[in-house]
Amino acid sequence: MITSATPSEGKTTTAVHLAIAHAQQKHKTLLIDCDLRRPGVHTKLGINPETGLAAVLQNGMQWREKLVKLVELEDLDILPTGYSSRRAADLIGRRLPEILEDAAHDYDLIVVDSPPVLGFPEPLQMAAAVDGVVMVAKAGETNRKTVGSALSTLQRVRANVVGLVLNSVTSTMSDSYRYYGYYGKYYRYYKTAESD
Repeated sequence: MITSATPSEGKTTTAVHLAIAHAQQKHKTLLIDCDLRRPGVHTKLGINPETGLAAVLQNGMQWREKLVKLVELEDLDILPTGYSSRRAADLIGRRLPEILEDAAHDYDLIVVDSPPVLGFPEPLQMAAAVDGVVMVAKAGETNRKTVGSALSTLQRVRANVVGLVLNSVTSTMSDSYRYYGYYGKYYRYYKTAESD
C-alpha cells in the first residue's frame, strides 16, 4: 500500500511508477486505485474508465471484470476507482481483503494506492489487509510531526511499514548533497589515477 500523511504528497505518482517499473521487468502486476475519495490513477495513466472498484464494492460485481489493460504494458492490470461515492469508501475495509486474497494467486505484486492516513478511516483498514505500507512525504513541505503522527496511527493498527519515500528532493535542500557531489568528483579522479 502506498499512502501519505496528507494529500498532494505524490503517493499516486509513486504508486503508478512502482507498478509500471515492476511490470516492465515482466512481473505480473496489479495496480488498485483505492482512493475512493480523490482517485488519480486513471489521470496519471491517461485512461477513462466508466466503472471500476466503486462498482465492485457497491454492486457486488467481480473485480476481474473491471480491469483495464494498457497495450504497451501487457504485465500490468489496473483496477481503477470508476465513479465513486461515500458508500463505496465505507465498504472498502470489508471487501479489499477478499480481492487481495483472490488476486495474490495471479500477481507477483499488488500495488494499492490509498487515501492519506490522517483524517480517513479506510486507509487504516487497508493497512491491516496488506503485507506492507510505504509512506510518501514531500521534501521541504511535509511536517515531520504530521509524518510521525501518521506512522504512530499505522503502528496502532499493527501495519507493517516497510519504508518512507521522500519525494521532490532537490540538490539545494541539504549540504549533504553537496558533499556527495564533492566525493563523486573525488571518486572519478581516484578511478582515473588508479587506471593510469
